[in-house]
Amino acid sequence: MRDGLLFLHIVGVAGWLGGGAYALYTYSALAPMEPAAAGPALQRLKKVEDRFFGPVSGLVLLSGIGLVLTSDAFGWGDAFVLIGLGAFLISAIIGATVGKRNSERLVEATTSGTGVGEALRSWRRVTVWDFVILAVVVWAMITKLGA
Repeated sequence: MRDGLLFLHIVGVAGWLGGGAYALYTYSALAPMEPAAAGPALQRLKKVEDRFFGPVSGLVLLSGIGLVLTSDAFGWGDAFVLIGLGAFLISAIIGATVGKRNSERLVEATTSGTGVGEALRSWRRVTVWDFVILAVVVWAMITKLGA
């Protein structure tokens, strides 16, 4: 069971980080395009993103909880587990508040063709910070920090 949960956990994390990297590249490439192309493309990408990150992050959370519940070696008090749960919460809050607002602002800017540069910079800042948080979690998990 542990190996199956670990596999699902790693697949979820790969999807979450890979999806974030893909979004960073794609949004940055699409935003400067002409509004007639950029606006609709980012609107479609945003819909796909909304359907992708929820299930992927849920897979990470549920498989991680399963790993802790089925492990004799690791528990809720281990630093890497606490870092993972904390980062999940922080990333969810960022995504639901600032991240969502910045994504909507970027879509509006690309659709209208005004303020694209500032909207893209703001979106990138939030996305990069979220990406850094997730990278720290991956490091903590790999090193089993505090275990």
